Amino acid sequence: MNTWLRDGFRNTALGPAVVIWGFGYVLVDIVGFLLGNSRLGLNLVASVPMFVLGVVLTLTLDNFRWHLKAVTPAMRWPLLVVAIFAATAIHSLFDLYWMRWVSLAIFPEWQKWALQVTLERLFTAGIVYLWTFCLALSLLWASRLRSDVEASAARAASAEAAAARAEASQHQAEASLHRAEAAALRLQLNPHFLFNSLNSISSLIVLGRGQEAEEMMEKLCEFLRASLNADPMADVPLAQEIDSVDAYLAVESIRFGERLEIDIDVEPGALRAQVPNFILQPLVENAIKHGVAEVSGPASLSVSASTDGEALTLSVRNSSPGAMVRRKSAAPERSRPGIGLSNIRQRLVSCYGDRAWLETGPVRGGYRAVIRLPLVTGNRARPVEVEAAAAA
Repeated sequence: MNTWLRDGFRNTALGPAVVIWGFGYVLVDIVGFLLGNSRLGLNLVASVPMFVLGVVLTLTLDNFRWHLKAVTPAMRWPLLVVAIFAATAIHSLFDLYWMRWVSLAIFPEWQKWALQVTLERLFTAGIVYLWTFCLALSLLWASRLRSDVEASAARAASAEAAAARAEASQHQAEASLHRAEAAALRLQLNPHFLFNSLNSISSLIVLGRGQEAEEMMEKLCEFLRASLNADPMADVPLAQEIDSVDAYLAVESIRFGERLEIDIDVEPGALRAQVPNFILQPLVENAIKHGVAEVSGPASLSVSASTDGEALTLSVRNSSPGAMVRRKSAAPERSRPGIGLSNIRQRLVSCYGDRAWLETGPVRGGYRAVIRLPLVTGNRARPVEVEAAAAA
């Protein structure tokens, strides 16, 4: 109950009206005491009905002005002026006749001034009450205007907060979309690799190399187990990415035997650089498929990593002295990009936008692809250049 009264007093026209009229009648009581018309406090007590009437008339005028918003300005102000003068006349007449009755019924000593209901007293009271009504309405108008400004500011702040939340939600949705796209693209690699590996195992069995086929199956199971346990969305240290490549090459080395020479050379300072999970595996896979399998003679595949200032270079290069001795099906395969390269490009766009790209092209005796992307090394983001040499 107290809270309701307090909020009603502060947040409505009642509070300012009570303060204005209360302050006015306190001044009247002090002036009457100084002029010798009454003892201090008596005039204030006797003015309680006039105080109540002043508050009621002020609230009525304020409400009337509020409803005049729907009226044109040409009609609004004349109607408001008439209402103010009417309230002034009512309050002035009530003041004179109320004090006359009080002097006759309660305080006879007031009769020497209260019984004189003259035009001069009526005009003086009218000026005082007209000024009071105008002051009260002006303060109420200013108070309501301030409330409107505060409400507008609150709505603007709320709208800005809602916009910020919507923008954050949009960014979160976009990030979720990128994660979903990257996961979908990443999941396309395992079936591709699985098909190639099973095809290699089948070839070994056909060639009567059963023990090697069994060993290759074991290596394949180990690689797929590690692949399934890895988070396709996470960036991983380069050391982990090299381990994945090494596991894949362990499978392929069984297939090609001594014909395939593998060299992995990584500087210790490059091992902590963060790279997208399984970003090199399809490049190495393409190097095996198009740069080794399609060559009749010996072939080499090298994976190296070196740092140069704030740049990291990863190189996967396939080459062969017999690079020109290929099956007839090799040329059309090189004329179009494989699924691995397409996936890498899409993953880079999803993760980094136009800050990363993949370039591929032939080199002397082999093939190479170049990836450039920003990476995180430890807890600090920095641009990293990845040069991956692989068969297309």
